[in-house]
Amino acid sequence: SCKKQRPIEGIIFDLDGTLIDYEGASHIALARPLERLGRSFTWEVHAQIVGTKPDDWSAQILAALSIPPDLLSPGQYVEDYFREIASLYASIPAWDGCVKLLEAFQRARFPMAIATSSPRDSFDKKMQYHASILSKMSAIVTGDEVRYGKPAPDIFLEAARRLGCDPHRCIVFEDSPLGIMGAHAAGCLAVGLPDARMPSNEPRFIEAGPRWLLRSGIGAFDVSSIRHTLPSRRDSSMRSSRLASSTAAAAVVVAATTAVVVAMCLKQAC
Repeated sequence: SCKKQRPIEGIIFDLDGTLIDYEGASHIALARPLERLGRSFTWEVHAQIVGTKPDDWSAQILAALSIPPDLLSPGQYVEDYFREIASLYASIPAWDGCVKLLEAFQRARFPMAIATSSPRDSFDKKMQYHASILSKMSAIVTGDEVRYGKPAPDIFLEAARRLGCDPHRCIVFEDSPLGIMGAHAAGCLAVGLPDARMPSNEPRFIEAGPRWLLRSGIGAFDVSSIRHTLPSRRDSSMRSSRLASSTAAAAVVVAATTAVVVAMCLKQAC
């Protein structure tokens, strides 16, 4: 084939809304605590918080709906949300074409990671139902493991580091414009996956400018458009590890030698 393939070291995925259709269940769980207060939760508001960490989305939603902290605090809203979503985890499906794409990446020897804004506890619970996804990942980074959430680059830089890959040679799959911005801030290429339930995000996707924009879903990605190249940072990290081990071993030898010399001197002094 004459088609030029882009050299790529690793693949990084957001989870919710990217690999699994989480946003449908999430919308229900976000709405229930608000409905108890007589408020409605729209997809337009939902679109604004996709990809953000709990501390951020809770405050943003309550501010958007003018709900004061004495009526419902961000912290309590997060607790209520996770209580609601826990009962829905088993019903959340993988997106059509998701597992097939992961298998194609696996056959092509691309190392893969998940970089999700979800905290680890939530991640572990929902992924009990998605072993076919989890088993293919070489690294997992959750939102509570980095200081700043998307659109900061932290989570993608950490995922690339754990894979031993150069971020500039990684592709990030994301269903949120904020995630695309974070991927670009990390130096990664990005695949945008707009959700048809959130049309208000369409201009934000266009503005974010991902390298690929797949409106028909994650399964539409063409694996043949890229080629695997060996992770450039894995060897250097291994060399650093060996150097550290050698330095530590040398320090032990020096310490032991010093101890022997001191002992001999003390013996002679006696």
